[in-house]
Amino acid sequence: MAVRELNPVELKRIPEGDVSSRDIKWLAEVDIDRAALEERWGSGETACDSLAEWLCFAFSPAEGEAFLLLRETEHPPTPQFGLSVTSGLFSASIAGRIVEALGIAGARVIKVSADAPPPHAFTTQVVSAGPGLRGSS
Repeated sequence: MAVRELNPVELKRIPEGDVSSRDIKWLAEVDIDRAALEERWGSGETACDSLAEWLCFAFSPAEGEAFLLLRETEHPPTPQFGLSVTSGLFSASIAGRIVEALGIAGARVIKVSADAPPPHAFTTQVVSAGPGLRGSS
C-alpha cells in the first residue's frame, strides 16, 4: 500500500481475531493516550498468547491489510503501544500516516523498527543549461 493511499475515512475497526499473528510484524512504538483512543474508537479487546495478555485495537485501512495497537495488560514495560502491521504497511513512512489516520491529538511515533524500509527520500536533479540554451547578450 502506498503512503498516499492510507485514507482515514476508510479506516475501520476490526476484531483482533481477524488478524493472524503470523501475518503481522512489529513496526513502531506509538505514544497515544489510551482514554482518547477508546473515546474515538471504542474499547480495546483482550488477547492472549504465549508471552502475555494484551490490550488490542485492530484496524483495517484497506482490503487485505491490517494493523494492531498492542500493550501488555498486566505490567506493560512502557506506557506506549506497539504498532504491528501486515506486510503491505511495513515501512517507516506508513507508521506516521497510521498515527495521523487514527485522529488522536498528541499521538506520535516514538521509535520505528530498524528493519522497516526508510521513508522515500525526495531527490532533486539539477540540470544545467548547455551552451546552446544560454541567453544571448
